[in-house]
Amino acid sequence: MTIKSTTAKLFALLAGTVLFAAGAQAALLNAGFESPDASGGDVAGAGAPWESFNFNFTASNLFRPGGSFLSPAARSGTQVLKQFGVDGGSFQDVEASAGQLWEASVWAISYSGDQFNNLALLQLSFRDAGGNVLGDPVETFCDTLGNQACLLTPQDGDPATDWTQIAVSGLAPAGTASARILLLHILTDGTPAGGAIFWDDAQLQVVPAPPAVWLLGTAILGLVARRRLRRAQAA
Repeated sequence: MTIKSTTAKLFALLAGTVLFAAGAQAALLNAGFESPDASGGDVAGAGAPWESFNFNFTASNLFRPGGSFLSPAARSGTQVLKQFGVDGGSFQDVEASAGQLWEASVWAISYSGDQFNNLALLQLSFRDAGGNVLGDPVETFCDTLGNQACLLTPQDGDPATDWTQIAVSGLAPAGTASARILLLHILTDGTPAGGAIFWDDAQLQVVPAPPAVWLLGTAILGLVARRRLRRAQAA
């Protein structure tokens, strides 16, 4: 391979890396469930642009009937997403491209005032332009028994440290047009229907290129320059 072709390929690689890193920003809207305003009581759904099905409610710390909280203190802001009862979830799609590494994350809590009893799921999936799922979704489950990858022990929901962060990541396959984050409450057999899972501060974003990529690029550029100098001196 010639120095010229090597240099061209390197610059193409670095240009792609710059675009890859530039995409490393929060892609979700209403990530903290601060809309709609639930200060007057729970509001059905997670709020646009989230789409929800079955028992999903936006809840606020500012709603205090009888002087007591019905939900844990939000990790940030004043509102959270509450799921309970039958299987129910909320999801949001964002534009994505093949070859991007995506990460979905969210903070969850089992609030002792409404203790979680079932399964909770964080899922990342990729879809084509027609909305068809590409490959297998990446997901992780949570419970309060220690039988899943994520353990949520009951917390009083006062300090932000009571919240547990959950994250999954996956590489967008060929044909990807969008990435989806799904937050799901799953009712398990033989488990009391009572209790809720609370979510806050969800994110869905492209993972930035690590500094090692830039160091590698710099090293290769230096090598190419030295070879070019040696060839010029030899001539």
